[in-house]
Amino acid sequence: MTDAGADAADRPFDVGLQTERTLLAWRRTCLALAVGNAAAIKYLSDALGLWATLIGFLGLVLSVVAWVLCTIRYRRAHGGLVREEGLIVSGRLPATVTAAVGIAGLAGLVVLFAQWHPW
Repeated sequence: MTDAGADAADRPFDVGLQTERTLLAWRRTCLALAVGNAAAIKYLSDALGLWATLIGFLGLVLSVVAWVLCTIRYRRAHGGLVREEGLIVSGRLPATVTAAVGIAGLAGLVVLFAQWHPW
């Protein structure tokens, strides 16, 4: 015999799978940030030294944190929808992704000014 409560928690909330698609989109974003930061570590370490490595690793850590937060966000949203409660989500995930993108932008500016010699 199966438990009806367990089946309800595992089934998708809607036919269109919107929450699942949103989870996949956030995960693709986190993966792209991680790849960009790993490439920055590989290719910018020679030009900028330790700073490129530190900024890249900070971006990688933020990418992993964002991955965990998107999973937590999905589970909360899915659980709230299945139990017919409200959506229980926070703004930590967008803030973490914004910080990771900001660090990548800072690394780009550092590279620009370190390699730019107009004279």
